[in-house]
Amino acid sequence: MDTKIHLGVNSLIFHYEMYIRLILSFVFGFFIGFERTSKGKAAGIRTHALVCIGSCLIMILSSLSTADPMRLAAQVVSGIGFIGAGVIWTDKRNSKHGLTTAANLWITSGVGLTIGFGAYDIALITGLLMFASINSHNWAVKFGWIKNKSEELDEE
Repeated sequence: MDTKIHLGVNSLIFHYEMYIRLILSFVFGFFIGFERTSKGKAAGIRTHALVCIGSCLIMILSSLSTADPMRLAAQVVSGIGFIGAGVIWTDKRNSKHGLTTAANLWITSGVGLTIGFGAYDIALITGLLMFASINSHNWAVKFGWIKNKSEELDEE
């Protein structure tokens, strides 16, 4: 038996819940973007916050529609792919750049969708794992597990 109390779309409590979701998506997007900005990356606070808020909004709207809510969510995932493709570039040495930023934008959209869906705990764990993933290279260099890319280039 379903014990959830279903509140109408016009309920004030329902609206407060949606406000909380949007604000949380801004906070998550802000902190994810702050990390990227602190490393001098092009897609920073504004980009990540907007991607997260937009994804959250799309999930909220899709959950209110009579259609399948996953259809709009799927369009977010593919749409972010186009933005991500725009931040990837190749330099004169044929090295690829922007892959982490593209992946970061893609998963930020997933965090926004997750918050929009109301799964805050999953969004929090995902955010923590994102932080760990983004910083894992720096930690591995710090502990001497791998060489820094700039050190490898100097040896050539």
